[in-house]
Amino acid sequence: MTDPSKRPLAFPKWHIPYLEKHRIPELFHELARELLIQKPEDHILFMKQMLQQAAANRDACRTILIGSLKDLKRIFPLAAMQPEMVAKAIACLGRSQHSGWILADCINTEQEAKALLQLGVLPTHVVHLVAPFQPKLDEPLYCDVPEHWPALRRNLFGLRGLFAQKLREVCLADRSIAAAAKDCLDICRRKPAVKAVRPRVVILGPRGCGRKTQARLLAQMMGLIHVDFEYILCQAWTNDNQLGRQLRQCNKRVCFHSELLCQIVNKRVLERDCMESGWVLTGYPFTVTDFQFLDCLQTPPNRVIVLDCDLNTAKERLRYRQVNVHTGSVTDFNPAKVGESRAAPSKGAWKPHPKDFLGLIQAEHDFYCQNYGSIKKYCGDTMLVVNGEQSERWVFECIVGHLVGSSPPGAARKGFGLDIPEVCSCECINVPSKVAKAYAMTL
Repeated sequence: MTDPSKRPLAFPKWHIPYLEKHRIPELFHELARELLIQKPEDHILFMKQMLQQAAANRDACRTILIGSLKDLKRIFPLAAMQPEMVAKAIACLGRSQHSGWILADCINTEQEAKALLQLGVLPTHVVHLVAPFQPKLDEPLYCDVPEHWPALRRNLFGLRGLFAQKLREVCLADRSIAAAAKDCLDICRRKPAVKAVRPRVVILGPRGCGRKTQARLLAQMMGLIHVDFEYILCQAWTNDNQLGRQLRQCNKRVCFHSELLCQIVNKRVLERDCMESGWVLTGYPFTVTDFQFLDCLQTPPNRVIVLDCDLNTAKERLRYRQVNVHTGSVTDFNPAKVGESRAAPSKGAWKPHPKDFLGLIQAEHDFYCQNYGSIKKYCGDTMLVVNGEQSERWVFECIVGHLVGSSPPGAARKGFGLDIPEVCSCECINVPSKVAKAYAMTL
């Protein structure tokens, strides 16, 4: 009955977001770990009894702090104990703390760490506190180093190699204790996933901050599907279907009803390429209501990234942007920054984009600023803010690090829940006239 050639199984499209939201794979991973450690005779009864405890352990933070032996105080004297005894003592304490624990300077050698792992005590986070006065780990010379440094270096290399997948560094140089503690807390708040999830990304920011540039880089480097809202809106507007007719029947020149616009996005992200590769959305949502509709989709976004950019810098970027009227390619030409190796674009083929006039840019920036506060409050800690004024590569690496890392620490967004408003094509969001006119020109 389970042979896929005889009985193909089709899972609903919403099952992946449901598993991610409620962390079901992590729950089964925790149950399987306890089964292998305890090895009960009646495994069914054991799983029934352990289900509630496994759910609590799944979200518990189990952190190991490694660093200098003489700077972190010991919880109790372990220096004279064998690694196996150290591991057993820590395992007894760790299993009694279902809300999580932090081990500071208890695991100092690779042998102690291996003994702890053999007893089934698996940390969720490992933080290396890098002291500013210590030599660099890649420095092989032992001149002008403390007496205990060679042995400490060997132990640190062993621990870092053993916990390589979960290791994070916190540098203490020129940092206050509060700042270092905040970095450690931010690391511990992230909940690691058993299996990497397909990114479903929304990139927000004022026009000119580089949203589409980063989306194209993600499509080229990570294989994500770039969903350009302006493009799919034009497609939906011209389609001869119910959604297209609803859009064209709006009282305004361009329909900005939140649920109708969300249906356009939903139709695109449910296509096979987006479901298999993941997607990155730009140009939408506009308001917090749009975002709530977006979170009610079968595959809601699991990453929200904001490119924070000074509005004057964004205007300057758009001011010097040139578009090739033959190929559609875009280039930036700033006379103050042109070097000897870069010539100015020819005036015949390169023209300013018709949407890059100051009045429209200012209207779009004002509209974004009006809604940014409510969107930020709604997203909470699930939103990552990246400095969009840095280089493209720096911004891209920050985004990639967020996508391949653990899930955001904030509580899951709930959208409308069960109170989804009814569709009324005449109730559009209040969009500035210049912005609506620009969309009408595109359509």
